[in-house]
Amino acid sequence: MSFEPPSRDDDAVALDAQAAIDVERFAWPTAEPDPVAKMRALATALPFAAVAETIFEVPFDRFWAFIADLETNAARFEGNVTRARIVDRSGDRLRLRTRMRGGLSTNFDVVLRPGWCLMQSSLGHVGMAARAEGPNRTRFIHFEGARRFARLARPYFAWNIGQDFRRLRALLESGTAD
Repeated sequence: MSFEPPSRDDDAVALDAQAAIDVERFAWPTAEPDPVAKMRALATALPFAAVAETIFEVPFDRFWAFIADLETNAARFEGNVTRARIVDRSGDRLRLRTRMRGGLSTNFDVVLRPGWCLMQSSLGHVGMAARAEGPNRTRFIHFEGARRFARLARPYFAWNIGQDFRRLRALLESGTAD
């Protein structure tokens, strides 16, 4: 038995058959997870991180505009931060210099997109994501963690996230954020 390469006629028949199939009809559906689902998956892969999720009674656009203005608002809702300043920006990537309580300062590499903020520094990792849950509600997920302290600091980070949620609720749901 010998192998013979297909003839030009065989190639033409194969192309005709391929053209006859409605590719769109048989294509696999695609789905893009929303930012909250992506952040949930990412946080699950970080065993040292504490993560929490909640609903805010605030429209998504207003909520995310507040979160995304890191220079103005990070110190207003994140209890450990006293100052935040963007020192470099290129598209959706930026470098954020923060000063923490006690005078410690660190630089975060940040990816900031609508509904998505991922931050990493030598001290730790922070993730925030949001999506609309109707016209006047926003689902928000937030994680914090530090590989260096492993799971030992996770209870502290969980407490801190709860405080962040409390401050955000007071600022945004009461209307004092504006």
